[in-house]
Amino acid sequence: MGKERRSEDRRVIKTRRAIRTALLELLSSDDAGDITARDVAERALISKKTFLAHYGSVSSAIDEMEEEAVEAIADVLDEAEAAADEEGYAHAADSIAELAEDRASTVGALLHTRVKDDLVARIERLVHDRVVSAAGPDAGSLIPDFVAGGIVSAFRRWVQDGRQLCASELVHKVSALLGMLGHGSGQSEEPTDIA
Repeated sequence: MGKERRSEDRRVIKTRRAIRTALLELLSSDDAGDITARDVAERALISKKTFLAHYGSVSSAIDEMEEEAVEAIADVLDEAEAAADEEGYAHAADSIAELAEDRASTVGALLHTRVKDDLVARIERLVHDRVVSAAGPDAGSLIPDFVAGGIVSAFRRWVQDGRQLCASELVHKVSALLGMLGHGSGQSEEPTDIA
């Protein structure tokens, strides 16, 4: 029985891997709404019935992969928050950039498909929730939206530009900007070089 169970587990793993690979290939050229369970099944060399046994729909397979990608980023952010210093955040920036650039990771694979905007929106929501948690209920919604959007945008640009700054410089500049925003309530402070 144990041997049968292990081979079944291997078959499940192989089938799910084939489904995900096929779906990622299709998403590189087609919009998610245009992809059917039959399309994925044919590309994965399985039956539609097998696909549906693993995922109820194409969107549920995409959701699972997006959730896995967001969890990977959340894990990195958790480590950075535990360190609670610029060095920890710089390490997190490097780690997330590596995930984004690695097409073998779920994050990197999805960022090279037509669902990348959906994934980025989910990541921005994650960052937003972290900002709200750190800022407290008095922050309202506008400031966390602005900060989360800015952080995600700066990160995207940093990765797209080939990470010309080292991660610690990026984190220092973002921290300086956030510090300026936090002190923008009429208090004068020495200007910080963020350019």
